[in-house]
Amino acid sequence: MAGRKLVNYQCMSATTLRALNLLVLLTLAACGSATIPSPPTTPSTTEHQQPRGIDQSFRWITTPEFDPLSSEGTFVRAYVESYELARDGIGTGWGYPGFADASPPDIDMMLKLDQLGLSFTSTRYYRMLSRQSDSISTRITLCRYGESSIRQEDGWEHGAWPPQPVLIAFDTGGSPPPEGERGRFRAPTTDVFGDWKVTEFDLLADDIAGQPTLSQQCDDNLTGLPTLPAEPYPRAEPVPPLPPSPGWPGVGL
Repeated sequence: MAGRKLVNYQCMSATTLRALNLLVLLTLAACGSATIPSPPTTPSTTEHQQPRGIDQSFRWITTPEFDPLSSEGTFVRAYVESYELARDGIGTGWGYPGFADASPPDIDMMLKLDQLGLSFTSTRYYRMLSRQSDSISTRITLCRYGESSIRQEDGWEHGAWPPQPVLIAFDTGGSPPPEGERGRFRAPTTDVFGDWKVTEFDLLADDIAGQPTLSQQCDDNLTGLPTLPAEPYPRAEPVPPLPPSPGWPGVGL
């Protein structure tokens, strides 16, 4: 698929675009207010569930520097996807098996600060921007892109947001995560984190002084991203998420 920018739809208000870009609590004056889902119950222990009102998938772009099927790729995918789901559900139980143990001690506070409180469908794309590593630790900046249909009082509003940098740093001591994790399911059914531990995670990474903004660096290379068609607003139904890529093996959603 040719690398082309995810477009911002013409019917979207500036408030909506800013909320999608920064991923903060959405307030829409022009298009109606967001519907906040009821607090979720504890997810099932036999089949991984997404938080109530949420339907999303994750697609990872392979680059010369990042292989989603490597041990590092497994860990980064599992942690980032878990964080997204745990943030949406406001609880570590919404992450994949082993997520809480692989997280920093303040993970509960991190999730509360990043919470959205929205009903939406979404396809989220990730690609690596840069990485630094030594014998015991790795620091990776990712570029996060996506499209969402957000529930409003009078229907669904669909659109895309500009690139957003995400930072993940982790220690790589002990047993590594498994390699070759792929399949048609959205979530793994077993712990795929190995003994690695996240030491820092930032869903809205700061820019680096004296360099082009991380967002601009993400915007400079859009290989693997689609051009999305314009969508009318309001829509009667949300745009469904695309299948996950590379996905996970076993029983899932």
